[in-house]
Amino acid sequence: MCYNTFVEKRDDYMYSLLIDTHNLNLLFVLYKDGKTLDVNLKESERHHSDFAMPMLKELLDRNNINVHDLNEILVVNGPGSFTGVRIGVTIAKTLAYTLNIPIKTISSLAIKAISVDEDVKVPVINDLKGVFSGIYDKDNNLIDEMFYLPNEAFKDYLKEHDYEDKVIDEVKYDYDKIYAYSKTIESENAHGVKPIYIKQIEAEKHD
Repeated sequence: MCYNTFVEKRDDYMYSLLIDTHNLNLLFVLYKDGKTLDVNLKESERHHSDFAMPMLKELLDRNNINVHDLNEILVVNGPGSFTGVRIGVTIAKTLAYTLNIPIKTISSLAIKAISVDEDVKVPVINDLKGVFSGIYDKDNNLIDEMFYLPNEAFKDYLKEHDYEDKVIDEVKYDYDKIYAYSKTIESENAHGVKPIYIKQIEAEKHD
């Protein structure tokens, strides 16, 4: 269901904010009329909660707008760091709810796939024991479902499907492509936005 009964902004411009806190980096991207206007990126390790709001304020101040000028929120809702994902989603939900503006979610796997031009893409999020992944086509459609496999099982999976050269781990985001992709996503009720966490692998059942 698309939630589109939102308060109209007085400004003639359309400002969108992308929030991504799922890994070591804190990322805020400000879009103006669908084009990347400015970016605030910082590696913060375990200090996301200390830097997130000051970074957001700095980004808005630098562009002479305030939070009430925002028209929509885009947020990466995981999977990724438990604390990191939670911080980003909480900020996004709070902004969307208090400003009464649309919010859209993008997975951390999709945002990697969007920035790479390949027929088949296998973005990954790693933890100590396994890999969270999904298979995307050239149009960034998720084929089947996201999945989690122990490290060795994932290696076997890649070999079996001949995907060893399709893995996307670290990638430089293409912010404009990410925004274009967001236009294909329906907005959600802010209260219904939930983080995606990497669950404990079920390999323990097989140990």
